[in-house]
Amino acid sequence: MRTSTTIIQHDTRFEDHFPIHVMVSHHTGVDEINLEILEIVRKLRTLHENDSQENEALSGTITTYGGYQTSKKMMFLERNDPAINRLRTEIILPGVARYLDTAYDNEVKPSRTRMVSWANILSAGDWQAPHMHPTVGNLASGVYYVQVPEKPKPEGCIEFLNPHPVAHHHGISLTRRLYPRTGDLIIFPPYYIHYVYPFKGDGDRAIISFDVILQNTQFVF
Repeated sequence: MRTSTTIIQHDTRFEDHFPIHVMVSHHTGVDEINLEILEIVRKLRTLHENDSQENEALSGTITTYGGYQTSKKMMFLERNDPAINRLRTEIILPGVARYLDTAYDNEVKPSRTRMVSWANILSAGDWQAPHMHPTVGNLASGVYYVQVPEKPKPEGCIEFLNPHPVAHHHGISLTRRLYPRTGDLIIFPPYYIHYVYPFKGDGDRAIISFDVILQNTQFVF
Protein backbone atom coordinates (compact mmCIF):
# COMPACT_ATOMS: atom_id res chain seq x y z
CA MET A 1 0.00 0.00 0.00
CA ARG A 2 1.47 3.27 -1.08
CA THR A 3 1.59 6.15 1.41
CA SER A 4 0.48 9.50 0.02
CA THR A 5 3.21 12.08 -0.38
CA THR A 6 0.76 14.96 -0.35
CA ILE A 7 2.00 17.75 1.96
CA ILE A 8 -0.43 18.41 4.77
CA GLN A 9 -1.08 22.08 5.23
CA HIS A 10 -3.08 24.08 7.72
CA ASP A 11 -4.66 27.49 8.02
CA THR A 12 -4.66 28.45 11.69
CA ARG A 13 -5.58 31.59 13.58
CA PHE A 14 -5.97 32.43 17.26
CA GLU A 15 -9.09 34.31 18.27
CA ASP A 16 -9.69 36.25 21.48
CA HIS A 17 -13.31 35.61 22.42
CA PHE A 18 -14.68 38.12 24.91
CA PRO A 19 -11.21 39.55 25.63
CA ILE A 20 -10.49 41.38 28.88
CA HIS A 21 -8.14 44.21 27.98
CA VAL A 22 -6.67 45.88 31.07
CA MET A 23 -4.32 48.85 30.68
CA VAL A 24 -1.98 49.78 33.54
CA SER A 25 -0.03 52.98 32.96
CA HIS A 26 2.30 54.55 35.54
CA HIS A 27 2.99 58.28 35.43
CA THR A 28 5.92 60.19 36.90
CA GLY A 29 6.34 63.93 37.32
CA VAL A 30 2.81 64.17 38.74
CA ASP A 31 3.59 64.90 42.40
CA GLU A 32 2.37 68.50 42.24
CA ILE A 33 -0.83 67.58 40.41
CA ASN A 34 -1.56 64.78 42.87
CA LEU A 35 -1.02 66.96 45.94
CA GLU A 36 -3.35 69.67 44.60
CA ILE A 37 -6.08 67.18 43.69
CA LEU A 38 -5.72 65.40 47.04
CA GLU A 39 -6.27 68.72 48.80
CA ILE A 40 -9.42 69.33 46.74
CA VAL A 41 -10.84 65.91 47.58
CA ARG A 42 -10.03 66.29 51.26
CA LYS A 43 -11.77 69.68 51.38
CA LEU A 44 -14.85 68.17 49.74
CA ARG A 45 -14.78 65.35 52.28
CA THR A 46 -14.64 67.85 55.15
CA LEU A 47 -17.64 69.71 53.71
CA HIS A 48 -19.82 66.73 52.75
CA GLU A 49 -18.66 63.62 54.60
CA ASN A 50 -21.86 63.41 56.68
CA ASP A 51 -24.26 64.57 53.96
CA SER A 52 -26.01 61.63 52.30
CA GLN A 53 -27.00 63.89 49.38
CA GLU A 54 -23.37 64.71 48.60
CA ASN A 55 -21.52 61.64 49.86
CA GLU A 56 -22.42 58.65 47.68
CA ALA A 57 -20.88 56.32 50.27
CA LEU A 58 -23.80 57.17 52.58
CA SER A 59 -26.49 56.73 49.94
CA GLY A 60 -26.83 52.97 50.31
CA THR A 61 -26.93 52.63 46.53
CA ILE A 62 -23.27 51.87 45.81
CA THR A 63 -20.76 49.28 46.98
CA THR A 64 -18.40 51.68 48.79
CA TYR A 65 -18.46 51.06 52.54
CA GLY A 66 -17.11 53.94 54.58
CA GLY A 67 -15.07 56.80 53.23
CA TYR A 68 -16.26 59.59 50.97
CA GLN A 69 -17.30 59.54 47.32
CA THR A 70 -18.45 62.53 45.31
CA SER A 71 -21.75 62.44 43.49
CA LYS A 72 -21.49 61.65 39.77
CA LYS A 73 -23.59 64.77 39.23
CA MET A 74 -20.52 66.77 40.24
CA MET A 75 -18.55 65.39 37.24
CA PHE A 76 -15.26 65.71 39.12
CA LEU A 77 -13.03 65.76 36.05
CA GLU A 78 -15.00 68.72 34.67
CA ARG A 79 -14.27 70.95 37.68
CA ASN A 80 -12.55 74.18 36.70
CA ASP A 81 -9.24 73.71 38.47
CA PRO A 82 -5.75 73.78 36.89
CA ALA A 83 -4.60 70.48 38.44
CA ILE A 84 -7.80 68.67 37.44
CA ASN A 85 -7.57 70.14 33.94
CA ARG A 86 -4.02 68.77 33.59
CA LEU A 87 -5.07 65.37 34.92
CA ARG A 88 -7.89 65.22 32.40
CA THR A 89 -6.02 66.50 29.33
CA GLU A 90 -2.52 65.09 29.92
CA ILE A 91 -3.25 61.74 31.59
CA ILE A 92 -6.89 60.58 31.45
CA LEU A 93 -7.84 61.51 27.87
CA PRO A 94 -4.63 60.19 26.26
CA GLY A 95 -4.98 57.01 28.31
CA VAL A 96 -8.57 56.53 27.22
CA ALA A 97 -7.55 57.03 23.58
CA ARG A 98 -4.83 54.35 23.88
CA TYR A 99 -7.25 51.94 25.54
CA LEU A 100 -10.03 52.42 22.98
CA ASP A 101 -7.59 51.91 20.11
CA THR A 102 -6.50 48.57 21.54
CA ALA A 103 -9.75 47.25 23.00
CA TYR A 104 -11.94 48.27 20.05
CA ASP A 105 -9.37 47.95 17.25
CA ASN A 106 -9.65 51.62 16.27
CA GLU A 107 -13.42 51.25 15.74
CA VAL A 108 -14.35 53.79 18.44
CA LYS A 109 -13.00 57.33 18.45
CA PRO A 110 -12.71 59.31 21.70
CA SER A 111 -14.61 62.17 20.05
CA ARG A 112 -17.69 59.92 20.05
CA THR A 113 -17.56 59.45 23.82
CA ARG A 114 -18.05 61.40 27.03
CA MET A 115 -16.93 60.73 30.58
CA VAL A 116 -18.80 60.38 33.85
CA SER A 117 -16.37 60.89 36.73
CA TRP A 118 -16.18 60.96 40.51
CA ALA A 119 -13.62 61.11 43.34
CA ASN A 120 -13.29 58.58 46.12
CA ILE A 121 -11.22 58.64 49.29
CA LEU A 122 -10.93 55.70 51.70
CA SER A 123 -9.30 55.50 55.14
CA ALA A 124 -8.61 52.65 57.56
CA GLY A 125 -11.37 50.02 57.46
CA ASP A 126 -13.10 51.45 54.36
CA TRP A 127 -13.52 49.17 51.35
CA GLN A 128 -15.46 48.46 48.18
CA ALA A 129 -17.48 45.29 47.69
CA PRO A 130 -17.43 43.38 44.37
CA HIS A 131 -19.11 45.43 41.66
CA MET A 132 -18.97 46.42 38.02
CA HIS A 133 -20.13 49.43 35.98
CA PRO A 134 -23.11 48.21 33.93
CA THR A 135 -24.29 51.60 32.61
CA VAL A 136 -25.82 51.37 29.14
CA GLY A 137 -23.33 52.53 26.52
CA ASN A 138 -20.33 52.22 28.85
CA LEU A 139 -17.22 51.27 26.85
CA ALA A 140 -14.57 51.36 29.57
CA SER A 141 -14.05 52.13 33.24
CA GLY A 142 -10.93 53.63 34.76
CA VAL A 143 -9.20 54.60 37.98
CA TYR A 144 -6.43 57.14 38.52
CA TYR A 145 -4.57 56.80 41.82
CA VAL A 146 -3.96 60.21 43.39
CA GLN A 147 -2.50 58.73 46.57
CA VAL A 148 -1.87 55.17 47.69
CA PRO A 149 -0.51 54.69 51.24
CA GLU A 150 2.20 52.12 51.84
CA LYS A 151 0.42 49.08 53.30
CA PRO A 152 1.10 45.35 53.71
CA LYS A 153 -0.33 43.27 50.88
CA PRO A 154 -3.18 42.79 50.09
CA GLU A 155 -4.45 45.86 52.02
CA GLY A 156 -5.84 48.50 49.66
CA CYS A 157 -5.26 46.49 46.48
CA ILE A 158 -7.78 46.12 43.67
CA GLU A 159 -8.80 42.58 42.75
CA PHE A 160 -10.63 41.44 39.62
CA LEU A 161 -12.84 38.35 39.41
CA ASN A 162 -12.43 35.88 36.58
CA PRO A 163 -15.68 36.15 34.54
CA HIS A 164 -15.22 32.52 33.50
CA PRO A 165 -15.11 30.74 36.89
CA VAL A 166 -15.24 27.28 35.34
CA ALA A 167 -11.76 28.04 33.97
CA HIS A 168 -10.50 27.45 37.52
CA HIS A 169 -10.92 23.71 36.91
CA HIS A 170 -8.38 24.03 34.11
CA GLY A 171 -5.65 25.82 36.04
CA ILE A 172 -6.74 29.43 35.58
CA SER A 173 -6.81 31.70 38.64
CA LEU A 174 -10.19 32.84 39.96
CA THR A 175 -8.92 36.38 40.55
CA ARG A 176 -6.27 38.83 39.37
CA ARG A 177 -4.87 41.17 42.01
CA LEU A 178 -3.15 44.47 41.24
CA TYR A 179 -1.20 46.63 43.67
CA PRO A 180 -1.59 50.20 42.40
CA ARG A 181 0.96 52.92 43.04
CA THR A 182 0.44 56.65 43.26
CA GLY A 183 0.34 57.90 39.66
CA ASP A 184 -1.13 54.71 38.18
CA LEU A 185 -3.96 54.76 35.65
CA ILE A 186 -5.89 51.50 35.22
CA ILE A 187 -8.54 51.13 32.51
CA PHE A 188 -10.62 47.97 32.06
CA PRO A 189 -13.92 46.69 30.63
CA PRO A 190 -16.95 47.91 32.60
CA TYR A 191 -18.21 44.34 32.98
CA TYR A 192 -15.00 43.22 34.76
CA ILE A 193 -16.10 42.69 38.39
CA HIS A 194 -13.66 44.14 40.92
CA TYR A 195 -13.36 45.09 44.59
CA VAL A 196 -10.97 46.85 46.97
CA TYR A 197 -9.49 45.36 50.13
CA PRO A 198 -9.76 47.42 53.36
CA PHE A 199 -6.57 48.57 55.01
CA LYS A 200 -5.52 49.46 58.54
CA GLY A 201 -3.70 52.36 60.13
CA ASP A 202 -3.08 55.88 58.92
CA GLY A 203 -3.32 57.29 55.43
CA ASP A 204 -5.87 58.00 52.71
CA ARG A 205 -6.33 56.08 49.48
CA ALA A 206 -7.56 58.74 47.05
CA ILE A 207 -8.65 57.95 43.50
CA ILE A 208 -10.46 59.50 40.56
CA SER A 209 -12.78 57.07 38.78
CA PHE A 210 -14.56 57.43 35.46
CA ASP A 211 -16.69 55.67 32.88
CA VAL A 212 -16.31 56.24 29.13
CA ILE A 213 -19.82 56.48 27.65
CA LEU A 214 -20.89 56.52 24.01
CA GLN A 215 -22.30 59.88 22.99
CA ASN A 216 -26.10 60.09 22.76
CA THR A 217 -26.49 57.38 25.41
CA GLN A 218 -28.84 58.51 28.14
CA PHE A 219 -27.24 58.33 31.58
CA VAL A 220 -29.54 58.10 34.59
CA PHE A 221 -28.08 59.15 37.95
